[in-house]
Amino acid sequence: MARQKPTGPIIYLAAMAALLIGLTGVVLGDGGRDGVAAATAFTARWSVLWFAAAWSASALAKLWPGGWRTWLLFNRRGVGLGFAFAHFVHAVFFATAILVYGHAASMVTIIGGGAGYVFVALMALTSNDWSVRTLGANWKRLHSVGGIVIAGIFAFTYYGRITHQQPLVGSYGLALVGGAAALRIAALVRSAARQPKPA
Repeated sequence: MARQKPTGPIIYLAAMAALLIGLTGVVLGDGGRDGVAAATAFTARWSVLWFAAAWSASALAKLWPGGWRTWLLFNRRGVGLGFAFAHFVHAVFFATAILVYGHAASMVTIIGGGAGYVFVALMALTSNDWSVRTLGANWKRLHSVGGIVIAGIFAFTYYGRITHQQPLVGSYGLALVGGAAALRIAALVRSAARQPKPA
């Protein structure tokens, strides 16, 4: 297996950019409740981009080897951790909107989002060589199930944006998550087709 590149610079880029994007939302929303709500929305759109990149990295490299797809696969751990850190920046703004400014959030959002963050945390904490060796097959199960759960939460959230009169925002998120899912399915189909048939 190829040695992983250092993940620090990618994580720093994702997290710092998320923070700057969030602060930009605060400024554009004139601070206060509207500003924090804007920051929450902007950082979610940033983190879903990183999730889609990490979740589709392997499929892209299988379908179209070489070039930036191979780079993305080689740096998938860093991109995945970048998503985790960016998404936790989003969580800070979201928590601020609820706890400080009384932003309404349904129990579905809180429970579903909370479950998603459990998987984000578990996947981030196990994104290292020691965990891969120690957990064995369970490592792959955790990251496979976690990716599907997170994708489902993003899809549900952005579908809600479409039904709540934000079609552009909803389409953006659904296109990223749906596109990544389609790539993964296509890669699985190609792999299955290349398997030798029993005699």
